[in-house]
Amino acid sequence: MLDFRVDTFLCVCRFMNFTHAARELNITQPAVSQHIKYLEDFYCVKLFEQDGKKLLLTDEGRILCEKMMLIRNDEKKLRDTLLKNPSLKKTFHSELQ
Repeated sequence: MLDFRVDTFLCVCRFMNFTHAARELNITQPAVSQHIKYLEDFYCVKLFEQDGKKLLLTDEGRILCEKMMLIRNDEKKLRDTLLKNPSLKKTFHSELQ
């Protein structure tokens, strides 16, 4: 399961606007800013830059966005695989007992 701050980051990447991402996620714009700041501190990179009123991804932000989208897709495929295969559930449950 991806961190909720990654979901915020990907939403900002989609809209290229903190306010629109906040509306989409039903959180405040300051919360979006905090999530982005957390990720920037965690990865030690700047993810966005301002060009006047325009929000732009940095090169590092672009890389993170691409990789996180791949991880999110892989995570969805994994979850679907696990949920669609009842024998996996039985095997796992049996091993726990």
